Amino acid sequence: MKKADIIKEKLIDVTTNLIMESAGDIDGITTRMIAKEAGVGVGLVNYHFQTKDNLIEICVQRIIRKVISSFQPGCAAEDVPTRLKHTAKLVMDFLMENQPVSRISILGDCKSPKPNDNTMGTVRGFSHSTGGKGTPQGRELITLFALTSAMSSMFLRKDISKDIFGIDMYNKKERGLFVENLVDILLRGFMNEVYKEGES
Repeated sequence: MKKADIIKEKLIDVTTNLIMESAGDIDGITTRMIAKEAGVGVGLVNYHFQTKDNLIEICVQRIIRKVISSFQPGCAAEDVPTRLKHTAKLVMDFLMENQPVSRISILGDCKSPKPNDNTMGTVRGFSHSTGGKGTPQGRELITLFALTSAMSSMFLRKDISKDIFGIDMYNKKERGLFVENLVDILLRGFMNEVYKEGES
């Protein structure tokens, strides 16, 4: 590994640790703080990442990717709607409990969408609840993408959700009902299609 790559990874590791230690409150993390922790000059942070925000976005995407890959919702229900509701509620709770990093991750995916970004990782994670193997296709892919997108959009509107929708996203019970209703609406078409295919 080249020296420049070692420094870059060191900066990512240090920044990731600072984000985790701050419980996601990134406003208090400065470029000077990152450089000091990494034992390098401030100029190297800017050289490798241009801005502190770029570096933090890279770190947040890695943090969320790790959470998604280790996420095991563990719902023993036999029916798809119950399993998917359970998993979706856990995801929504994670977003609300980790607001700064969740916001960075969602906006980063919107700004620079990629086939393997965190949004699509969540979609693939949801497919385990629908009986898939993590590679949804067709209507399942579209349905789970719609679920992920609607949850992300509602999260971004959490502070005005009460005024617009009458749903207080800071209230666990109300956000749970939002998720249940959303899953019911989205699964209606998907489940009808699955049952039609099973009858043919």
